[in-house]
Amino acid sequence: MRDDLKIAEIREKYDGNWVVVEVTKVDKYDNPLRGRVLFQNPDEAEVTRHGRKYREEHPKADLYYFFAGQAIPTGIGVMFVQG
Repeated sequence: MRDDLKIAEIREKYDGNWVVVEVTKVDKYDNPLRGRVLFQNPDEAEVTRHGRKYREEHPKADLYYFFAGQAIPTGIGVMFVQG
């Protein structure tokens, strides 16, 4: 799991999983473009635990945590209400 991949490739490859990536390339706005997958798992807590441990061992690493899947599953409607 140490290949340098585009973030879009990582999202596709690990669809439905939480992912921690060590960023290797960013755009001019510091948005991650490429990185190496460090950890991936459907369990967010598990990925967070591994990410925190990695952060302790590599404090200068640029890490990106995200869910590689649809935020809102197909077929589900969402309504936003301002209160």
